[in-house]
Amino acid sequence: MKNISLFASDKIRMHPNDTTVDGLGIASEPFLILPLDASDEELEKAIRQCLERSREDVPHRPWRKEETAAYYKHLGVRSHKDLGQGANVTLDKSRYTITPVNKSGLFGEPMVIDEEGLLEKVRECLGLLLVE
Repeated sequence: MKNISLFASDKIRMHPNDTTVDGLGIASEPFLILPLDASDEELEKAIRQCLERSREDVPHRPWRKEETAAYYKHLGVRSHKDLGQGANVTLDKSRYTITPVNKSGLFGEPMVIDEEGLLEKVRECLGLLLVE
């Protein structure tokens, strides 16, 4: 299983999540930042890069206060509220599950989608649907 988090406020920010042996998700590198008007190709490439870097079965360890500060620094924000709204994307056996994340960090209802609908659903969760 692969897992990433994405957020949008003044920029699109994303990173892989490593999953611990007990199921806890921990943010990991690379921390990528794209402009809000990133092309589908740029966004898809960044999503794939993060999915490839996501790992499973890492040892469980407590998340320290210093790591929280470093996390925000990597993403170029001061706090969680600066991240904006987001999405958590999980890829498991060729199946994508996208879970919206509101500006307060609360998770919404997960949605299973196919690969063809991935970018549109991610943009929707981030509040970035392009109007044509």
